Amino acid sequence: MDENLLNPHGGDIYRASRVYGCSKEEILDYSANINPLGVPSGLKQKLIAGIDDLVNYPDPYCNGLRENISQYLGIRSENIVAGNGASEVIFLLFEALKLKSVMIPSPTFCEYAKAAERYGTEVYYHELKEETGYELNMELLIRQMDSMAYKIDAVILCNPNNPTSTLVDRSDLLRLIDYASGKNIYVIVDEAFIELTDGGNSNSVADCIVKYCNLFIIRAFTKLFAIPGLRLGYGIGSPDVINALWEKKLLWSVNTLALCVGEFLTDSGEYLRETTKWLVEEKEWFYSQLKAIKNIKVFEPKTNFVLVKLPDEGLTSGMLKDKLASRGVLIRDAGNFVFLNDRFIRIAVKDRKSNLRFLKVFEQVLQTINA
Repeated sequence: MDENLLNPHGGDIYRASRVYGCSKEEILDYSANINPLGVPSGLKQKLIAGIDDLVNYPDPYCNGLRENISQYLGIRSENIVAGNGASEVIFLLFEALKLKSVMIPSPTFCEYAKAAERYGTEVYYHELKEETGYELNMELLIRQMDSMAYKIDAVILCNPNNPTSTLVDRSDLLRLIDYASGKNIYVIVDEAFIELTDGGNSNSVADCIVKYCNLFIIRAFTKLFAIPGLRLGYGIGSPDVINALWEKKLLWSVNTLALCVGEFLTDSGEYLRETTKWLVEEKEWFYSQLKAIKNIKVFEPKTNFVLVKLPDEGLTSGMLKDKLASRGVLIRDAGNFVFLNDRFIRIAVKDRKSNLRFLKVFEQVLQTINA
């Protein structure tokens, strides 16, 4: 069994602990982009209170959760489907829509292509360029789609984008959605990190669901509330699409404790404000510190992770990953993203204490390798 192939993502502290002989508690995990404020105390209280409900099956249609999300975003509950993480929503979407072909601006999150492969969907890529900082040029994307519109059933965007940490302006997104609507093309926007941007939910297009039946949004609480172990994501779309997903969905894939997250949403205001304060300050500081390191190229982040390019000679992302891991620090080798290579890594943004420790180890390892 090749664990690297089974889990090409970040956050595998279990494998790192086995391979490098350190305890999980000692590992500084910069491969997973989780809110360093940790699980909110109010959510912990909800989870503890929910333990007694484990004797019952969870609500298969997640009615309470959907109602709380409805209030949180100001949309109707019939526009919401819940899932076991955003990944379940992605795969359900491909199954329900029976997409024949999709356009994916890349480099981006690999699960879209994996879902396409599983359901026999042809993938066309729109290449994001290093020389423009991997920013999406909406005019070029629409031009490419227009030249092959007869082949494309959907376009999938990650916003903010993983691993490039870029953010498409809301006005540009609306331009794309409006264009695609006239061509009967779905626009699927993955907003898993949207609350972890300057402006948070104001950068979302969730409020456009009623106007555009071709729009579908993927969201998750994993990163925001630091609960990857709980597995909770959701999708937002037209009632017809949402109903199609519910018909394909396994019953009880969202467990009782995950449903407790909905109860916390109405009390999450202070935690969200603290998150924004941390993000605005730490992201810029960490970016400036990385930029000061010689012989690496750092791309400006719009969310809580940073894309870094290593020197062209001598050092690969795999080498650096192993060297750092042997010192208890994990990074994401970004070499397996489409249009990237073994010179790219992705680094999370965490709290100041962790970031200082990371920077010290990171510079020491770079100096050792470059010596």
